[in-house]
Amino acid sequence: MNQIVNRIILLFVCLLLLGGCAESRPYSSGYVNLREPKVTDYLLSCLNDIHDIESEEFSANFKMAEDSITMGNDQDKLNFICLSLHTKADYRQFKQGTRVLEQYIVEHPDSPGDIQGFQILIDRLDKEIITKWSAWKSLLEENDELKIKVESSRGKLEQDQVLIEKLQKQLVQDQALILELQNQIEQLKNIETIIKSRETEQ
Repeated sequence: MNQIVNRIILLFVCLLLLGGCAESRPYSSGYVNLREPKVTDYLLSCLNDIHDIESEEFSANFKMAEDSITMGNDQDKLNFICLSLHTKADYRQFKQGTRVLEQYIVEHPDSPGDIQGFQILIDRLDKEIITKWSAWKSLLEENDELKIKVESSRGKLEQDQVLIEKLQKQLVQDQALILELQNQIEQLKNIETIIKSRETEQ
């Protein structure tokens, strides 16, 4: 599951980085000041800076960010959001980051539309992760059901094999009994022949 989440997050980050390289125009008339720093620019730069950190360093950084986020500093919140989008973040950490992002937007109602668009992409990423996770869970459940059926069939097969062995033993016993009865019949026939022969001689 973590591998699926990591791949989706990595693809998402790549799309954001590619999107961040293109010059954007506002929907209203006129041009925006592209030199003005944006929250999304900061987050994308942060992701680019930390994309190759090791697992131990990531865990330490995330723990520090998690501890400092309660201070309510915007910089700490943005750092936390950045770390939660890293490919080494698990789903719990990712969800923590989405909640902090929502809180940041609520606390900054005058934020430009790009941060809200960023949240829309994060929400879509979350839905995609849940969809992949649900599909994976369904596969696991189907696999478990197949295992149960296989075990049940194996148990039935073992029972059938035991029954076959009993029937084979019974068959051997019946064949021995039939042979014994045939011998007895032959003996009776011989006795009858001897009796008739003696009666004839008399």
